[in-house]
Amino acid sequence: MDQTQRDQEIAKLLQSEHVKYQNIDFGEGQGTGGYQRTSMDSLLFGSGLEGLTLLDIGSSLGHFCLEALKHGAAGATGLETSPERIRHAREIARLMNLPAEYIEADFEDYVPEPKSFDVVLCLNVLHHLYEPIGAIRKIMSMTRDRFYLEVAPVKAREVMKVANIFSLWGATNAPLVLLGDTSKSTRAADRTFTFTKKAMSVIVNGHSKAFEPVRFHPSSFKGRWIVEARRRQIDHLVVVAGVTGVGKSTFIERLKSSKELRARFGIEGDFSVASANDVDGLRTGRHETLIYHYDILRPFDRPLHAHPRDPAFHLLSSAKRVTSITLANDPDTLRKRLQSPGAEPNSKKGRKRHAVILRQYENPSFLETWHDVWAAAVAKEVAPSPLEVRLVRSDSDYSAIATVSDLKAMLSA
Repeated sequence: MDQTQRDQEIAKLLQSEHVKYQNIDFGEGQGTGGYQRTSMDSLLFGSGLEGLTLLDIGSSLGHFCLEALKHGAAGATGLETSPERIRHAREIARLMNLPAEYIEADFEDYVPEPKSFDVVLCLNVLHHLYEPIGAIRKIMSMTRDRFYLEVAPVKAREVMKVANIFSLWGATNAPLVLLGDTSKSTRAADRTFTFTKKAMSVIVNGHSKAFEPVRFHPSSFKGRWIVEARRRQIDHLVVVAGVTGVGKSTFIERLKSSKELRARFGIEGDFSVASANDVDGLRTGRHETLIYHYDILRPFDRPLHAHPRDPAFHLLSSAKRVTSITLANDPDTLRKRLQSPGAEPNSKKGRKRHAVILRQYENPSFLETWHDVWAAAVAKEVAPSPLEVRLVRSDSDYSAIATVSDLKAMLSA
């Protein structure tokens, strides 16, 4: 369309429609009015968007989708519940000649594919949701690179509405999620839940180890703040796994000292080593190759119950490619290793756990079950990234176990 027609259509939109939530600047003094959100652009887009895809949850009139495209994003999608805002956003994108896409959907019902967007925004939305923690976990799953949450914090006066003066002390610094109290049903989706910064850290970094420690930034909305979470960046994750006592630590030491052994398992260049027990100490930034020690019995006889509920297991989702090396051996060898000098844990709790596991190694179905669930969990967690599976007997030569049938025969020997 020519400039005259465009100006006419912009004027019609501004005069005949209620478009006041976000200020969209059309140039030459024309804009929708509403909240000015441009001060957020440097934080959200300063790390670069060239070639990345973005999802804006609660996109309203589409300011952040449009700005993402201006900053080089390969695609920008807005998700919005309001049919009016969807209609307005599509018209604005057309008038701006920018290919933003908008989906009319409630995010709490939206079912995305894992790691389906590079950057995800959820700004000024969480406190309108009925299941915000589930929404945060969904955002974590669908994010390839980083996400940003704009959060309405817990305030002292809100604590006082639902509790008493004794609850006020230290409440805003505690890991607290506050359920809002409203007497009007029309306000039921307003400040339904609010969060302290400590609570947000627990949800993102305590319940999952897939992201670096969250950062907090001021928001352009008074009294609110931005959570920035970046997924761990691992080019090649080599998971050295197996049951307790199978010899994972010994194998990793051999990998460190033997270039030939590393080459055999496709480990090239610089590498670092981490354990599921100390993953909190993992440095931030890019890892070319990370060798990861993981005991597949971590969930056994613990409240975790299964690998997908283990925060340390989620690190597998943050790698561009994964090599899963599962060490195994026959039950008799495993029992001997657990009973060997120096194998006994130092703590009373650890010794008790070892005793339970030792008895379970006499159960023919125990080892087979845990190897089966481990393999299934890894395949699901890693997808859609490439996965190479290696089954290895923990002997002096680390001989390959050719098939799953061979593995099960050894485990039941």
